[in-house]
Amino acid sequence: MEKHFWVLFIVATVANGLIFKFRSRKYIKENPELKDGYDILFKGWIFYGNIPWVIMGIGVMTGMVESVFEFFDIGGLKPIVVLFYLSVVVLWILGSRWIYFRGGAEMLSKHPGFLTVGFSAVKISPFWVKALWTLMLVSGIFGFTMMLMGQLGFFAQ
Repeated sequence: MEKHFWVLFIVATVANGLIFKFRSRKYIKENPELKDGYDILFKGWIFYGNIPWVIMGIGVMTGMVESVFEFFDIGGLKPIVVLFYLSVVVLWILGSRWIYFRGGAEMLSKHPGFLTVGFSAVKISPFWVKALWTLMLVSGIFGFTMMLMGQLGFFAQ
C-alpha cells in the first residue's frame, strides 16, 4: 500500500471531479449557457488537481523514493520530493492569480455546484470565493511551514 497510496489520491481527485460534473447537470439543464464553463472547471480540476499526485507516483514507481511517506521528509531534499512541493506552490500561485486577477472567483460564483457546504452545493459571491481561497491558502502555507520547521529541528527538545 505504501507504494500505491498516491493512486488513492488520484482516484479521490477524479471522484470529486465526477461528483462536481454530475452535480453540474442540474444547473446546465436550467441554463445551458453554463455548459462550457462547467467543462472548463471539470477539466481544470482533473488536470491541475492531479499534478502533485502524478509527481508522487513517478517518484515511487521509479524508485526515487521508497514510499509515499518519504514525501513527508522534505528535509531530506530528494529532488522528486522537492518537485512535489514546488508543484503545490506553483498551483497555489496559479490558483491565486486565477481567483484574484483572472476572473476565477466570478466564474466559480456563476457556476454553482463546484463549492459545497457539507453535501449541498452552494452559490456564493466572488468576495466569499476569494475569502475561502485565502483561508485555504493561509492554512496550506501554515501547514507547510510547520512541517518544514519540524524537519529542520525547530521543535526539538
